[in-house]
Amino acid sequence: MKEFEIRPRKLFSEYLELSKRDIEVFFSDHSNFENINCPGCMSHKANLAFIKHGFTYKKCSECFTLFTSPRPTNAMISDFYRRSESSRFWAEHFYPETAEARREMIFKPRAEVINKLLNEFDIPEPRSIVDVGAGYGIFLEEIRKYGFFNEVIAVEPNKDLAKCCREKGINVYEAAVEDIKEGELQASVVCSFEVFEHLFDPDSFIMSMKKILKPGGILLFTTLTISGFDLLVLGEHSKSISPPHHINFLSLEGIRALIKRCGLTELLIETPGKLDVDIVKNMYDEIPELKLPDFVEYLIKNRDSAAHNDFQQFLQKNNLSSHIRVIARNNG
Repeated sequence: MKEFEIRPRKLFSEYLELSKRDIEVFFSDHSNFENINCPGCMSHKANLAFIKHGFTYKKCSECFTLFTSPRPTNAMISDFYRRSESSRFWAEHFYPETAEARREMIFKPRAEVINKLLNEFDIPEPRSIVDVGAGYGIFLEEIRKYGFFNEVIAVEPNKDLAKCCREKGINVYEAAVEDIKEGELQASVVCSFEVFEHLFDPDSFIMSMKKILKPGGILLFTTLTISGFDLLVLGEHSKSISPPHHINFLSLEGIRALIKRCGLTELLIETPGKLDVDIVKNMYDEIPELKLPDFVEYLIKNRDSAAHNDFQQFLQKNNLSSHIRVIARNNG
């Protein structure tokens, strides 16, 4: 898998430009922004990392998590996702135009891996799975094919995406997971993919997902981690660090602190990412004057694709890729 296969350069560039314009519309006034502690370890000790498009990113002095503070309130963020041009472009153009490529390269392999992983753990019966932020429902379509779950359920607040899930025969809760009442929904497995980096309050999100987990149930989520190679190398130049959409980049240590604080037991944390080296190479091709560490510049310019592939596998093996998968159990 290569970066441009799942986020074509022209399409992704248009999305990023719309995001910058949206900042002027929705977030030009910072007077109601809120200061927060580290969303990973909750430390109040953090230093300025950089400012990007008017958003201040700080680096936690304790766990290395990267996050924006001060940041827009939860209400401001919700309004932004309902009305912004970039969010509309993602839903109406970017995602539909890349959906089948993502199905083949992301969702099918993800469903296969998750099916194998979940077979290794005790799952409360009857087995049901909830995808929080299910989007077009592609992952649930793919996981349903394995027959491991008696029921697949989408939690999707966007009415158009919720409709899309229903058309696939998926049971849908058209609401934010935080708005689902205690006891309204119970599942054996609750999962969320690439939602974490967008959130005002990761703690609240985790606790809301835990609320719908059966005792002994499994929580599974993926996100971007600042502990990964391409984010550490590119820093503020990374296209993944893209305010106002991406405001949390927890470190591996920050994620461990978060799940422990929320009363979950870690079962597996791994970084199966495949794109770190390709992303750095593409950014260097785009901005040749970009200053990279000597080792990285040598790797990118002078070594062949076999070395790049081997190095990517090294990053995966040692939890140094920027794409992280977390599996934890609700023992409460």
